[in-house]
Amino acid sequence: MMNLNHNNAHIRRTPIPTDMLLDPHLSNDAKITAAILYTCDESQWILAEMARELHMTEETLSKIFSGLNEWGYLDIHYEDGVSVLTLL
Repeated sequence: MMNLNHNNAHIRRTPIPTDMLLDPHLSNDAKITAAILYTCDESQWILAEMARELHMTEETLSKIFSGLNEWGYLDIHYEDGVSVLTLL
């Protein structure tokens, strides 16, 4: 048995955009990675550390970031030789 609550006032909201979660162009890995970034308090990451924590390679994580950037969910720019990722 399952009870559904249709009263939106009692549903816990997250900062993860629904349109991103429903975007058919993004892989599930990209959606999961973006969701983690949206909910993460850390502002600085080393790519190798993040890849290890997400159980993927740096190359895979870089491809995910490129895809998120391509579809307008992530801005990637460089400041003083450091990649800066900004969720849009």
